[in-house]
Amino acid sequence: MSIHVILLLLLMVSMGIFIIQYLLYKKVKIDAAYVVGFCLYFDMFGYFYKLAMPGNALFLLIAVPLIPVVIAWFSKDRKAREILSDGGIWLWFIVLLYGIVSLAWTTYGSAGLSKEAILIIHAIIPGIYAYILYKKYGKFSWKTLALFGLIFALVHLLLGEYSPEYPGRLSLPGSNPILNARMSLITITVCLWRREIPLYIRIITITAATVSALATQSRGPIVAFVIANLIVLVFFIYKRYKHGEFKHLSKYVVISIFILLAGVITASQYSREIDQWVGGSRFGVFFDRAELQGDNNFIGRLDLQRKAIDKWTDHPFFGGGLGSVTPPIARDFPHNVVLEIASEMGVVGLLLWSFAYLYSIWVSRRNGLLLALLFQTLGTALISGDFGFNFEYVLISIVALALIPNNKRVGEESHAQGIISNYKF
Repeated sequence: MSIHVILLLLLMVSMGIFIIQYLLYKKVKIDAAYVVGFCLYFDMFGYFYKLAMPGNALFLLIAVPLIPVVIAWFSKDRKAREILSDGGIWLWFIVLLYGIVSLAWTTYGSAGLSKEAILIIHAIIPGIYAYILYKKYGKFSWKTLALFGLIFALVHLLLGEYSPEYPGRLSLPGSNPILNARMSLITITVCLWRREIPLYIRIITITAATVSALATQSRGPIVAFVIANLIVLVFFIYKRYKHGEFKHLSKYVVISIFILLAGVITASQYSREIDQWVGGSRFGVFFDRAELQGDNNFIGRLDLQRKAIDKWTDHPFFGGGLGSVTPPIARDFPHNVVLEIASEMGVVGLLLWSFAYLYSIWVSRRNGLLLALLFQTLGTALISGDFGFNFEYVLISIVALALIPNNKRVGEESHAQGIISNYKF
């Protein structure tokens, strides 16, 4: 171990001791959004860590937020321990437990345990951390999360690279352009649905995140983003119309028409440049069916999905075991989380997983932002995702369980310190 690594470790330990003393002395109320932002945009922090320190940075996801979480857990106020009685949390634990049990009949040398560990480190543990902190302090700022997203988008645009592995697609060094696109698109959704975020921050963040997402040329996350937000928007308009509030939507209609006209006029002015850019990018498949049918990426994924369906047909009830269709070979997974779960954990695993996810959907049914995020993150997992590294929908599912108060889940009115979305259904 080199001297500079030792000095950095000593500095980190000293900082940890100082933070503990500060939190205890000042009785600081930690915003749970800091934990979610740190874990959601961890690729950025991991990149900076690797510039100075050797080894895998993944342990930081557990270590960095641990101090305030432990303080919150052992405090006199026991609200943080509500997590032990939350049915939604236990549903996700049952899914993970069944995944571990299924390793008993999976193929030799599968990556099942490692991908479940990745899901736990990226989603379950951070989600639990955020749950404990919110129940203790009652603080979650979407503005803070949006600022994390803005910083991520700027870092991605300024320090990203076009690697030989992903030609023409901007990504952080050592990262994946699809993951970078997913993060920036989540940022856009947060800014679209949270009105209390200052307008200038929303405009700057949406602009930077949009450029960041398009620079990755990742098609699946963009499709999921558009479909999810349209679904929630239509549902929002329908609910307002049903309650006789359509007259209050006139201003949104005017704004939407203005934005649409401005977009059409701008696009017409640069139509030639746009055509050239789309034709030379991966987005050409959206406008040319022949190009889509000849796309090697599309054809390869269909073949992997057929193999997953065959595995499910052979083992319909309990599946082939976690990792049975995802051996430790790069990208050799179905790119559809439902097919992957069905083929590896069968109908039993798929039902357990569905109960856990749908429970969070039901809890969030009156919250426009949470619904949009849950639909969007699951959509990316259905189009180009996997059980391990597509962790966002699990993290947001657990965060939703924390943010929506328990009495709201059974139909009682509650304002819960203002965390219910401005676009409340």
